[in-house]
Amino acid sequence: MSPELERRLIDRWPKRFDTDGDVQRTLMPFGFQVLDGWFHLIWSLCEDLEPLVAGYERETGRSFEVLQVKEKFGGLRFYANEGGDPIWQRIERAEMDSLKICEVCGRLAQQNDMWTQTLCDQHGDRTASIHVPGSNEI
Repeated sequence: MSPELERRLIDRWPKRFDTDGDVQRTLMPFGFQVLDGWFHLIWSLCEDLEPLVAGYERETGRSFEVLQVKEKFGGLRFYANEGGDPIWQRIERAEMDSLKICEVCGRLAQQNDMWTQTLCDQHGDRTASIHVPGSNEI
């Protein structure tokens, strides 16, 4: 994800994304290992999680933190340290939704089995030039 979009997420939810943390505890110092097309999906997920996380933290006394955000097998992976069923269900829904959203531009898409990416028609034939920071070349 571009540094500008990452910064927007981190500035909005600084307690959720410890980008200066110890990599033995969190992988967020490596940033958001996804392309820009999923920015709005991740933003919406974080907005939806706000009241769920607040309730969870109030009830349990434990802090919710996102440990890693990445792409794997063409889908979003959003790992956290804590959470109850409503939190996990909302994360799972976002992960499933990512399979229909172009990783590059955010438009309606489908998985490209050849590359194991989720891309729209426009970006489906340009996979060789796509690079996710922090990952191997695609």
